[in-house]
Amino acid sequence: EIIMKFKLFLKNTHLDMLEDLGKNYNINNKKELIKNCIQTALKLNDDDLIFDNVREQCTTCFSSEPQFDLEIDDIDYNNLKKIFKYYDFNSYDTEEEEVSKTIRCIINFFDEEPNLFSS
Repeated sequence: EIIMKFKLFLKNTHLDMLEDLGKNYNINNKKELIKNCIQTALKLNDDDLIFDNVREQCTTCFSSEPQFDLEIDDIDYNNLKKIFKYYDFNSYDTEEEEVSKTIRCIINFFDEEPNLFSS
């Protein structure tokens, strides 16, 4: 198993969403929570549900800042990259920012559909 380490870019709104989700599921560790979100999202196997309708079409996407280093399985990382390319999001300067964009969409989705989150 290969682990990818990258800088995760989030906005304050996403940190707030994570805090709420963490309270609901008693997960205090944001990194663990994000990994759970990613794995749950990929397991749902319904990308359109997550990225088509609730996809964040915002003009402030570039206001996200690197929050911390995240380590995830390289297969998950590559799946997030594929999702980014498939949904044709705005272009970013780095792969880290592209993957972060995909993760932000996942966080948005679970903020709106917390009942689909599994811890």
